[in-house]
Amino acid sequence: MRKTKLVMTLGPALMQGDRLRESLREADAVRLNASHGDLATRLEALQRVRALAVELGRSIPVFLDLQGPKWRVGLLEAPIDLVDGSEGVFCVPGAAAPAGVAWAVPLPHPELFEGAEPGQLWLLDDGAITVKILAKGPELLKAKVVIGGPLKARKGVHPIGMDINMDPLTEKDHADIRWGVEHEVDLFAQSFVRRASDVQQLQAIIQHLGGTQPIIAKIEHPTALSHLGEILDVSWGVMVARGDLGVELGVERVPGLQKQIIAAARKALKPVITATQMLESMIEHAQPTRAEASDVANAIWDGTDAVMLSAESATGAHPVEAVQWLARIAAEADANVKQRTPTLPDELAEKVLSRTDISVAFAACRTADEINARWIVAFTEGGGTARMVSRLAGRTPVLGATVDEVTARRMGLLRGVTALMIPRVSSTDEMVAVVRELLAAKHELVSLDRVVMTMGLPLWKTGSTNTMKVMTF
Repeated sequence: MRKTKLVMTLGPALMQGDRLRESLREADAVRLNASHGDLATRLEALQRVRALAVELGRSIPVFLDLQGPKWRVGLLEAPIDLVDGSEGVFCVPGAAAPAGVAWAVPLPHPELFEGAEPGQLWLLDDGAITVKILAKGPELLKAKVVIGGPLKARKGVHPIGMDINMDPLTEKDHADIRWGVEHEVDLFAQSFVRRASDVQQLQAIIQHLGGTQPIIAKIEHPTALSHLGEILDVSWGVMVARGDLGVELGVERVPGLQKQIIAAARKALKPVITATQMLESMIEHAQPTRAEASDVANAIWDGTDAVMLSAESATGAHPVEAVQWLARIAAEADANVKQRTPTLPDELAEKVLSRTDISVAFAACRTADEINARWIVAFTEGGGTARMVSRLAGRTPVLGATVDEVTARRMGLLRGVTALMIPRVSSTDEMVAVVRELLAAKHELVSLDRVVMTMGLPLWKTGSTNTMKVMTF
């Protein structure tokens, strides 16, 4: 059984024909990118995912990835070819470009016109293009192409050395948060998180709007690395956002930083997604490269819960095949994971003395490993127990048993966890009987198979896990 979860970014490539249905047979979670598309298209995509998930009998979470304070070029009628050595301008949208320039790119960020200085290097499109600022004005910036390439609409802009203090949430983000809460997305991903207070600010806004969505903090800014521990404390999970991380700190540092972030998330018992250019070549080609297969496998062997496709599934020529290849690579990597006896990270040793839920979850995982249990069943109201058990479990797969459909969907991002919807019962005896019946019917357990269960007494109270039970069929 593949334990690593697959996240695919929804875009126009998947909205054609039967592609979305075919992809959702393999993908475990869906990302809506707030940086692209209009609200009507986004709503249609969300509704189609929800309907297809029901049709396929799957619990599939949808998270909205907020754009955050990232600078992007404006809308273009067609891609612009920035030729090496050519000179052009960045201009305020609507402003007329001067005659004689080789190219003109709209830039809807007044602060960049203010902060730009002659001699600065700007990286465009995640570092694929480099330009040098030659001169500045209130509505125009003259620049020369150092490393050229085709520039598409809404691609990122990263001025090297420009330090502008920005609010972690933009006006656009506020509108998107309101939309996400109104339409009940399952989680939010927050871009360019720098410190815990950024996440807490988003949490407060969600709560004010009446939402309960947890937050995935995207680690892509150097400041976040210095505050990683506090960010993990307040977020549901994190994402290794390798694109902007590479632009900010250099691509040579990304592999080491990826391992560092994944290790920190594992010690904090928090989910982690590894993203960006997992199968980049499949934007155009029908098969991934060997290097990409190795990259995905190594992220899995590092301990990531999920791997994510971006443009490969959103706008690529082979979106279904990209999802299917990612599933094949992940399954093979999972089959070759070195099986570990469940161990408790040193950083949690002291917490076990005061946190009954962690100690019970750890004991359940060790017991399941030692008695060769078929499943660990984690009864969970809000999903917290399933998160802990997922992180601590060794080779034993996990069933997250819950009465809440939203909690069931969010478990689609937890490594090795399958959601199990159960009715709300009033006693542990009823609970065990229900699970016994469901396991026998859905998961083909046979005589003498053993299952380890964790639960909380009293029942259905979030954060109350305090009991472990071994059931033999």
